[in-house]
Amino acid sequence: MFVIFLIKFNMNIFKRIFGTTKNEANLQTDSSDGITNKESLQSVNQFLSKSNLEHNTPELFKHELYDSLNRYYSTPDFNPHLNLTDENGVTYKEHEAFNSTFEEWKEIRSVWDRRSVLFSLWDTSEITKIGKWQIIERFVKDRYGIKGIDFHENHIQKEDFENIRLMVSLSKLYRVMDSYENSLQYIKYAYEARPDIDIIKVEYATVLHLSDKEEDKVKSHNLMNEVIENKIKNSDAKEIPLLNYFVFSKDYIDSSVFATIYLNIGNCDLETWDNLAEEYYWCPNFRYEHAVFLSKAGESFRAIAKLNSLANEFPWFAKGVLANIDAIKQFRDLNGDPSFMSEEMNQMKKYLSMIKNNR
Repeated sequence: MFVIFLIKFNMNIFKRIFGTTKNEANLQTDSSDGITNKESLQSVNQFLSKSNLEHNTPELFKHELYDSLNRYYSTPDFNPHLNLTDENGVTYKEHEAFNSTFEEWKEIRSVWDRRSVLFSLWDTSEITKIGKWQIIERFVKDRYGIKGIDFHENHIQKEDFENIRLMVSLSKLYRVMDSYENSLQYIKYAYEARPDIDIIKVEYATVLHLSDKEEDKVKSHNLMNEVIENKIKNSDAKEIPLLNYFVFSKDYIDSSVFATIYLNIGNCDLETWDNLAEEYYWCPNFRYEHAVFLSKAGESFRAIAKLNSLANEFPWFAKGVLANIDAIKQFRDLNGDPSFMSEEMNQMKKYLSMIKNNR
């Protein structure tokens, strides 16, 4: 049995500072990744125009609908059957049965924001059917960290901590909230209780890699190597691309941190990074590393756009806020324009001040 602990997290301060939803953080992730200076957006908008809404077809809706339900349950092989036949025996297609959701969904470019709409749909019928660890995962993967903290403080009881999956989910939650010590304590207790379970090894390795201590990073890599080697040994496939293990599927490796490590080691291209971003957009560390990659690849406008949306959506993530401030300063120097993204810079300074005051 686990030692029971409930680490205090000043949620009220975070609610007051950052709000409780993605929208309350003044997000613009779907249209421009957060930059409001229209002249500076030309290159970003040229890129975004390639991703037009014509691809949002009923067929894609059907695929994402069922995929989102698997993700909602945090069970890749859940594969439910939906009864789309009414009392008169009329059978509807998915986009017809969920027409209002489809109409909203088809106007959204990004897969993560479309998935968010579908998660809201499942809240109306499924949230009472899933476990507490799945509810935490639902909030984490939908970028509602503060709602996850609220649920933790108000709905998780002493006896719930006997659930090993809950410990893993809480570790992810506090990792997203940039609360390393809280995250480490949850996953460390889980690992000490069950060091043989891969999902625990993966999360422990992920958290340890965020440590400033070199010995923690070494242990982190050793744990992840164990997991990957066992997967290779137990597979009949002659050749498996390493990053395939990090895509949502049965027994996948859910580690945004190690996904970025292997993306960098493999010198992966823009498309591969964008594909993995569809899995890990919920993680501020992944989004930060994605922006760094884009900058190195010469995609300066996309990089600063992603940093700005990252900082607005996770304003407690100091690394992202500081990086965005630095990026804006660099653009100002390069262009000789001291007022470039002045509104965004003022917002970043507010976030930075709030972060410092909360520590």
